[in-house]
Amino acid sequence: MDSRLFPEASLRALEKMTGLKITVIDNDGILRHKQGRPVFSPYFSSHCKNEPCRIGFCDKCIENCRFLMNRRCLDESEPFLSACWKGLTQLVIPLRHGNTFYGMLYAGLWRTKNAYFPEGLPKSFGRVFGKVPLLDKRKGKELIPLLAVHADGLVYYLRKIHAINDEYDFRRKTVEDFLERNFQRSFGISELAEALGRSPSHTSVMVRRLFGIPFSQLLRRKRLEKVETYLASTDFSLHEIAGRCGFSGEFHLGKVFRSVRGIPPGRFRRELRKNPLSG
Repeated sequence: MDSRLFPEASLRALEKMTGLKITVIDNDGILRHKQGRPVFSPYFSSHCKNEPCRIGFCDKCIENCRFLMNRRCLDESEPFLSACWKGLTQLVIPLRHGNTFYGMLYAGLWRTKNAYFPEGLPKSFGRVFGKVPLLDKRKGKELIPLLAVHADGLVYYLRKIHAINDEYDFRRKTVEDFLERNFQRSFGISELAEALGRSPSHTSVMVRRLFGIPFSQLLRRKRLEKVETYLASTDFSLHEIAGRCGFSGEFHLGKVFRSVRGIPPGRFRRELRKNPLSG
């Protein structure tokens, strides 16, 4: 067998061994052979092989299983159970190498005792939903070591056969470096697009796939990280911090900070200094 087919063959064996359906959703098309061909066939790269996923498939499904899970996996490295908007639960195993996140391996499909499906879905979904097995958390936890080791081995092998698009790391680093150099001033996605040599619309989609959030939220997160650093380590006034972090003024900074952190920046500074370890 061609060694390039081993990754998919291993997933077929894993499905047979566990009795679970497996899906791999990569991050912005990163899992590709040098010729540009995807590593996995459509069967393994889409949830639509699961009938409950296929019925009523829509933008909400993409939002949950690609963008929302992508965002969560950027912060979490361990496997976890996740329920989607349809009331379906899956095991999610982040695909990582070091600090680099490549995508997610999904396993199984269950419902919980209290799960219900939302209105607006076809009647056929209700019939199928009732046949989805109930989640046994104990058995789910027993599967985690097997799936986690398989996921790590999968990433190792894909790197070994050069089936991971190296441009991914470059694009992510380029975006991060651009934000680091420019967060202090006002700019839009068009400038980032120009730095990447792409159109603004393509850049917008790419950023969301790489980081799991829109460009505006990514920039805001970067600025707030810098604000917190200044609040913790300097005596700069809020007006000065606002100017250094790309906000139009103290009022703008306070409004954004409070909406995200839940408290005003001044209070954040006071509480941090009372208890330095809390930051």
